[in-house]
Amino acid sequence: MLYNIAFSNNLFVLCVLLGLLFTLILYYNKRSFLKKSTFFLVSIFRFVLITILLFLLIDPVVKTVNKVIEKPIVVVLQDASSSVKENTFNQLNNFVNDLDGFDVYKYNFSDNLYDNFTESNNGKFTDISKAFDQISSSFANRNLSSVVIASDGLINSGVNPLYNNNINVPIHTICLGDTNYYSDNLISDVKHNDIVFLGNSFQSEIYIESNKYKGKKITLLLKNNGKTFYNEEIEIKSDNQFFKIPVEIPTTEIGVQLYTAELVPIEGEKNTENNLYKFYVDVVENKYNILLVHDGSHPDIASFVNVINQNKDFNLDVMKSKEFNFNEDEYNLLIIHSISKENTEFIKKIKSLENLPILIFCKQDFKFYSELIPNVDFIKKSNNSEVFSSVNNDFLNFNFSEKLTDLIDNSTPITTAFGIFNLSNNIEVAINQKIGNTISDLPILLFDENNGRKIGVIFGEGFWRWKLKDYRLNKNNESFNEFYNSISQYLILKDDKSKFRLFYDKEINENQEIIFKAQVYDDNFKLDNKYDIKLVLTDSKNKEYEFLFDRNQDQYILNIGNLQADNYELFAKVEKRNLEKFGKISIKEIQLEKLSLVANHQLLYALSQSSGGSSFYPSNFSSLIDLINENQNKNSLLILEDKLKQLIDFEWILLILLSLISLEWLVRKYNGLI
Repeated sequence: MLYNIAFSNNLFVLCVLLGLLFTLILYYNKRSFLKKSTFFLVSIFRFVLITILLFLLIDPVVKTVNKVIEKPIVVVLQDASSSVKENTFNQLNNFVNDLDGFDVYKYNFSDNLYDNFTESNNGKFTDISKAFDQISSSFANRNLSSVVIASDGLINSGVNPLYNNNINVPIHTICLGDTNYYSDNLISDVKHNDIVFLGNSFQSEIYIESNKYKGKKITLLLKNNGKTFYNEEIEIKSDNQFFKIPVEIPTTEIGVQLYTAELVPIEGEKNTENNLYKFYVDVVENKYNILLVHDGSHPDIASFVNVINQNKDFNLDVMKSKEFNFNEDEYNLLIIHSISKENTEFIKKIKSLENLPILIFCKQDFKFYSELIPNVDFIKKSNNSEVFSSVNNDFLNFNFSEKLTDLIDNSTPITTAFGIFNLSNNIEVAINQKIGNTISDLPILLFDENNGRKIGVIFGEGFWRWKLKDYRLNKNNESFNEFYNSISQYLILKDDKSKFRLFYDKEINENQEIIFKAQVYDDNFKLDNKYDIKLVLTDSKNKEYEFLFDRNQDQYILNIGNLQADNYELFAKVEKRNLEKFGKISIKEIQLEKLSLVANHQLLYALSQSSGGSSFYPSNFSSLIDLINENQNKNSLLILEDKLKQLIDFEWILLILLSLISLEWLVRKYNGLI
């Protein structure tokens, strides 16, 4: 190990001179009655002590260079997705133990990368590309020799690893699963509306694939909460046939409804897991009317209109501010964007609409809208600037999904006028401005309530760029659509005026964390967190799951992680107060791993070939062991590890200082100077 102390030479010289000066001041007048040797010893001890202390004050840093010999590394990846039916846990462990002269790292993967192997394959996705990205990042500048992956090659998430492979070492593949095509019937997809209205039927399309069942008949069943309402027999006319079956589905009950499409298995059918497809539909009572008023075109307007028009829950009308004349009861929400500054009469009209919720796109003209937002005081405004965004985690009025939060926190900047805001206590800020890496108190999205009317304000412009970013990241606009839909739904829906409010997503995928937020109010409608809140979820088999909320400042939060796919009855109670909430939550099953069980060994062959590796089967593990042990690069790598450490953190410095103090004290005591 090598040491190197970094400091300023000039400052060190100054420490020496000051140490010498202090020593002379202390002992120079005592030299006449001290022996020469004694005078020399105490002076040296005090001089060295003072110099070291002064030197430590300038905070010198010690650079240590440690030489590490790293063996060649082999990374072994185990596919833990549910499509893999073979248990290779023991074989992979034996394989690792038989590798000689390597550092071996073990992982399993499905939707993500996890440490160590697993005995159960229950992953809901297969994303090889993501696993490769994480390996490439973790072992950058390391002595990575080769990667071994045991998989069936079935990918249903992420990009094709052939086109996104940053691992520049041989990739050896162990081919699992069965490549034979068996007779099989499956439901590959169901197209349907996510939200429908009570009493209305909605159109669905059932996509069915049939392989090697020519001349047979299959029966399609559709069920709602276990009750069959559709029964149709379908004749199969070829060995490889695709069906698109349109079905009109009635609605009879409000809330999130579970529907199942099911193919009755044919005798001898090997894979029956893909015969069942579950889907969820939220049945609501009414359709909501939205009016957008603007005086000029803008890409943000176009993106908003596109989102609202896609939502079957909304009807959207668009007009100019000069045309603005309607009955307040006609609409559930008013959107304002790009109103001409000269049109002050429009603001007066809007102000007179006492009950209609408003969403204001406030680009820069803060003062123009000040009459509509009395609880927001615009103190100062400066030039336009580009700022980033950050979701306020304390905002509880509705939840941002994980993907939407990630989109907002890492998206392109928006343009807004920098201003100083004075916000009243009842203002709820959902998104803050982020300048550099600093999250400010300045709002991008806030909500207000004035005399019972909900008001939302979006500060800035350029949100259409978020749509482009969303598509680049996720190949769809679901997160961006959620942004506008969540804002609109919150403003439209009447506030819960009860003293116990519970916030959660009614429908969620089984791989997502389930998060509940709650607020409790006292008799003066001030937030109060003195009481425990218990939550009980009951599944379809009447099994109960009990939870207790955590206190988060003056509110409550509960993260229960993941639950099995099912419909759950919900009961929440504030202890020692007569406050209760009932509801339902649906955990949707992810079915991608069930659609096909035919292994894709061609993908694995291609991965190995393109990287200089080889492909093997579980039956010839020993050949792979021999290949790695004999033919792989076993050269160890010399790594120089640089570490910076403050000199004062070294224990031996303290020992030196204590020794100098002790020795000086002994000499002075012996000579009667104490």
